[in-house]
Amino acid sequence: MEWSSSNVNNQYYLYGHFAEIQELQTNDTREFNMFWNGQVIADPLIPPKFTIYTIFSQSPSTCEGGKCSFQLRRTNRSTLPPLLNAFEVYTVIQFPQIETNENDVVAVQNIKTTYEISRNSWQGDPCVPRQFMWEGLNCSDTDMSTRPRITSL
Repeated sequence: MEWSSSNVNNQYYLYGHFAEIQELQTNDTREFNMFWNGQVIADPLIPPKFTIYTIFSQSPSTCEGGKCSFQLRRTNRSTLPPLLNAFEVYTVIQFPQIETNENDVVAVQNIKTTYEISRNSWQGDPCVPRQFMWEGLNCSDTDMSTRPRITSL
């Protein structure tokens, strides 16, 4: 699978999920290598039978010239094609702002629990990044060196 990134400096974390979901014949073997941008990223994999196995990157990867490529290639001893149950790619996002004042976060979490408020948008930091500020909150908009404060709910 291939895709292009509009930002050549983007970094990615990869997760591949594997499980053999077939009962293989005694002479069948499913074994393959994983490649990220043409480079092998793991030892040959034989998916475990009816058990989930996840491989993930320990550090972020980049894409040469903004072109990303992930491939599964069977090994020479494999009689079956590669198998991929799920593949996830997460882009690293740099947040220049520092996180919301911890006391404010604890207070709003207590309010959320006490009043059983259930909002999908209330995840992560309440105030930063600004484009993901929790719905229904207002936060102080100070310089990057001062922790934002929740000013109203």
